[in-house]
Amino acid sequence: MKRSASSFRCGALREDPTGFTLVELMVTVAILAILGSVAIPAYVNYVNRARQSEAILALMNVKMDQEMFWDENNRYAGTISCLASFGSSCSASTVRTTASGYQVKVDSAGAVTFRVRASKKLYDYAATDIIELYVTANTPDATPQVLHPDATAFSVFKWIFE
Repeated sequence: MKRSASSFRCGALREDPTGFTLVELMVTVAILAILGSVAIPAYVNYVNRARQSEAILALMNVKMDQEMFWDENNRYAGTISCLASFGSSCSASTVRTTASGYQVKVDSAGAVTFRVRASKKLYDYAATDIIELYVTANTPDATPQVLHPDATAFSVFKWIFE
């Protein structure tokens, strides 16, 4: 029986390698961890912005309903439940919740101005996400403003370590 010289060498390459070496697995896991640390926050922030857009849509519905309410009553509605899109029943709740969990409320209303807010606490470590729409006689084309832009930012490090 003749043995080849290469079969006794330490670390020699086999002719038909099967499986992975430990180094190859470690490199693969490291690459996946790096991709995950970038992809997970990007996806979560994308979802948060989509939910935020639902709150902005609710505020724009409030704006249209307030204008219709003003045409009929010569003042803006003081509660959100008085508005057509939110029930048209002024005796109901003063806060409405969107499907994504934003609480929409009319903060103030009068004869020529109204302020409405949508708010939601996303993370314990971040400020409450507040989107506000303030309409006056001088600013009838006002658009919703995000008061705390960093409130929707997801952090992997805070998620892991806190």
